[in-house]
Amino acid sequence: MKRLSARLLDDDDLPIRVKWLNTAAIFQQLVISAPVSLAETKRWFANTLLNTVRRDFAFDLIEAGKATLIAMGGLTNINHNHKTAELYIFVDPCQTGKGIGQQAVTWLCNYAFTQLGLNRILLFTVENNSRARQFYQRLGFFHEGILREHIFYHGKFIDRHIQSLLKSEWEMQKWANKTLMLELSFE
Repeated sequence: MKRLSARLLDDDDLPIRVKWLNTAAIFQQLVISAPVSLAETKRWFANTLLNTVRRDFAFDLIEAGKATLIAMGGLTNINHNHKTAELYIFVDPCQTGKGIGQQAVTWLCNYAFTQLGLNRILLFTVENNSRARQFYQRLGFFHEGILREHIFYHGKFIDRHIQSLLKSEWEMQKWANKTLMLELSFE
């Protein structure tokens, strides 16, 4: 049986992170400057280790005792006073469409609400990523609106959509889980 396991991101994950972030399928949907270098990613990671306003995770596919990194995600801009955070996720570009992102996002939400005691998770999608917006809506996220010409990206101003999930809405989801067990069977 295959299962998905969550752990904190570590230094050994950084070369794969760089590879994925430099893949068009990922960098065109995230607001990052590509290409991303390993040196700058190592500097970024060193700065995150002492940062209390973010948690970055790696998700491994466990099969026959072997772990393979398959997704990365986390919570940024964690505000303990207002009990909010911003969610991000990206999956190995060769492994999309298999339910991995859904399992990782639900685990991150369960972690945010149970372990961090948050009340609200938000996320942003770029204007041309309607597939992601539909994905998050299926998980219970509410489309709050459009931030018009919110960022300058790839040489032009683009809109960003904002979606959120409140703790009270999370509690009504079938996937809400206070035990943080993360198992996903693959066929």
